[in-house]
Amino acid sequence: MTFDETFQLMKRALDVGRPAHGYLIVGAVRGHGMDLAIRVIQTLFCTGETKPCQTCERCRRVSERIEPDVHWIFPEMKSRVISAEQMREHLLAEISQTSLAGGWKVGVLVGADRLNEASANAFLKTLEEPPEKTLFLLLTDTPQQLLPTIVSRCQRIDLDAFRDLAEPWRSDLLDTLASPFYRSPMERMASASHLYGILQEMQVKAEAWVKVEAAANKKVEDDEDVFKAKVSARYRELRMDFLISLMRWFRDLFVIKSGGAEWAYFTERLEVLKERAAQLTFAQTFYNLSAIEELVRQFDRNLNEETVLAYAVDRMFHGV
Repeated sequence: MTFDETFQLMKRALDVGRPAHGYLIVGAVRGHGMDLAIRVIQTLFCTGETKPCQTCERCRRVSERIEPDVHWIFPEMKSRVISAEQMREHLLAEISQTSLAGGWKVGVLVGADRLNEASANAFLKTLEEPPEKTLFLLLTDTPQQLLPTIVSRCQRIDLDAFRDLAEPWRSDLLDTLASPFYRSPMERMASASHLYGILQEMQVKAEAWVKVEAAANKKVEDDEDVFKAKVSARYRELRMDFLISLMRWFRDLFVIKSGGAEWAYFTERLEVLKERAAQLTFAQTFYNLSAIEELVRQFDRNLNEETVLAYAVDRMFHGV
């Protein structure tokens, strides 16, 4: 299913007036996740004939995040947490009021995984019994960090299939994974070091992007803690794309070993993947997937990235 098909699926529910109370949009928060959220909200508020027209005044206000009936909640700059106070004062109190335009009200939680226990519980009560004509959109790239009770009350829209690692990192990652230098512990250490180098480049790029955005917005300069929090948030998004691509490589080995070469993601490396899969057992390809999942969990716990990446690469089966 393409991005547009995913949007049309949600739009049909909106058109007949029966959307879910809450949608959990899983994907790049600043990428497809945000794009989908804005298009969905524009559909609700658009005054044009074809919805969303993306040109009327209300569509414009939605895209610029100044529509008064849409309430955007972002993690607080320094703590990178959505606090209970923030939740109550800037979302729940607002969403309980009558719509200014007499129509829909929307609450958008950008980085919903940053809810803490208090704010999650406060939000859960409203999510269970929302006011009439109210829609909640929860954007996250780490849904496993949300309360299961919140996840269960939302319809999940998974956009990870549309994420991809940007160039030149994508080619660099694939060249490293396709390299034959995994036979000895020293070779695996060197390959892991190269992969870590990609992450370091992402950190540098994230900082550069935040500086450019700050200059473009012409706002008061952030203090050091706020600046670091913004860089960290942007880097986490890039890192997730890296991890998804890493998972796709080892998933390709698994599906090829299972006889499903036509389902491979990295078709441009299909011959290398077939050669590698032929050298592995089914159990080894399955083990690799669990190793990547553990790597993701360790990254989420903020363990030393270089160390856990080297450990993961060393214990996995590469088929060389």
